[in-house]
Amino acid sequence: MIDARQGPSSEPCVGATQRERRMDLRLAGACLAWAVCFAGARLLIKYGAVSGASAWLVAALPSVAGVMLLAAFTRYLREIDELQRTIQLQAIALGFGGGFLAICGYVTFEPLGAPAVDPVGVLAIMPVLYAIGILIGWGRYR
Repeated sequence: MIDARQGPSSEPCVGATQRERRMDLRLAGACLAWAVCFAGARLLIKYGAVSGASAWLVAALPSVAGVMLLAAFTRYLREIDELQRTIQLQAIALGFGGGFLAICGYVTFEPLGAPAVDPVGVLAIMPVLYAIGILIGWGRYR
């Protein structure tokens, strides 16, 4: 936040300008759109609300939204400052790496008797670790 007496905020992780807030909202909107498309498509298909060609279109919708999300995130990374980019990239590394290891580890334990889980549940580890990575970065560079 900008204080006229002190200049820009010393907190590197809070969107201080209107432009930064708009970038954050655009990215959050893209994430929300993908999540709604993904959850909606899974529910519509699971409960048989769509069939035939329309089911294929519904199933493709999250992929289209995902491509749009990747484009929005790429644009976001290009427009943020170097510190924010560092935090984001470290968070992505934690989310992807931790999620990959969790998925590989779990599928190794399933044949040994670990309960079978919906792959979506295991994939949910990635965004959770990504969010934890952002919090760690905020704390590190505060």
